[in-house]
Amino acid sequence: MIELRPLTDADMPALRRVDGWAFGHAPSDNRWAVASAVLERHRQIGAFAADELVGHTAALTQVLTVPGGSIPAAGVTWVGVAPTHRRRGVVSRLLIDQLRDLHENGEGVATLWASEPGIYGRFGYGIASRKVGVTVPRPVRLHGGESDGWSVRLGDAVEQIDACSAVFEQARGHIPGMVTRSPEAWREGTFDERSGEGSSSPLRCALAVDGAGLAGGYVWFRTDLRWNEGQPDGTVEVSEVVASTPGATRALLDMVLDLDLMARTRFWNLPIDHPLLTWTEHSHRLRPSIAEQLWVRLVRLDEALAARTYSAPVDLVLQVDDDVCPWNAGRWRLSADETGCVAARTSAAADLTLDVRDLGGAYLGDDALNRVLVSGGLQEHTPGAGRTLARAMRADRSPWCAYMF
Repeated sequence: MIELRPLTDADMPALRRVDGWAFGHAPSDNRWAVASAVLERHRQIGAFAADELVGHTAALTQVLTVPGGSIPAAGVTWVGVAPTHRRRGVVSRLLIDQLRDLHENGEGVATLWASEPGIYGRFGYGIASRKVGVTVPRPVRLHGGESDGWSVRLGDAVEQIDACSAVFEQARGHIPGMVTRSPEAWREGTFDERSGEGSSSPLRCALAVDGAGLAGGYVWFRTDLRWNEGQPDGTVEVSEVVASTPGATRALLDMVLDLDLMARTRFWNLPIDHPLLTWTEHSHRLRPSIAEQLWVRLVRLDEALAARTYSAPVDLVLQVDDDVCPWNAGRWRLSADETGCVAARTSAAADLTLDVRDLGGAYLGDDALNRVLVSGGLQEHTPGAGRTLARAMRADRSPWCAYMF
């Protein structure tokens, strides 16, 4: 018999054990203290079997940027089950109960990063943003985005949190998929347990500053110096880079792509429309790798759809399938354009039938609906309805999330 209840401070040692089993790691005391401080205790749910914690999930209070606006959102995180209780429906109980709580709390959207992507589609989550990873070998030449007026200032990542946070907030205002980040999350992002280990440098920070000394971009990175047959063969590992202008972006790239003794620079999380991919001469050498990033779940469908704007006029009746959140299921009339949206219940005949996860995948402006349409995943009752909705939900820029939670 599995019982669900909120976690308390007394449950934290058990949470640490289950988290270690579920994710296969054993964080140090310092790492655990910094990471667990991000959690909001009242938003943690535990699954108990005979008073033993065997599973957990949590939610972070966030604001999510969407095309043309923003919406309160819950960042789902720390979903894990002990090996002794896998495949017994524990995750299903946790995630469904959590969605009901979010609905009652008035949160229109849930988001998450998936360590095991195969889990979340069946709970109505759709892949809403993608990222690209690249390794840039030296030498490299960039063309475009001149850095005139921008210079680079080096510093310690912890000492530069305030400046980085200001840049992050500026970028968050216009990039769909970006979410707010708590002070505890900033501290976790700059926590540097690896400092001084082996050949790896401490976590470093570079700021792009204008003539007035104001930051317009930042990059966090480490250098790992190795030697190969007497020649330097180091790697720059970029953990996060955010900039508000092309000039600031160019200034930061010029620096991390041309550090002494480094043979390559590795980026793991860039937007798929990042200018590096077009500024690089012989870009085929980068061998970009695209992967899913943020998953989105519409919890209050009408409020979520009304929180964003649309790239083209649309007036359609949608038949939405949603087995997990039945309050979303049924027919909705979506009337929207570049200025706003109204989503309301209707008894009119449907133009299009689709699953709620398809709406979640398209919610941030990615071209997800066109891909689903091509694969035959949408049922059109009115010819062209799928293309009309896909065109309206597509945003001007690719959605992206800089903060992994």
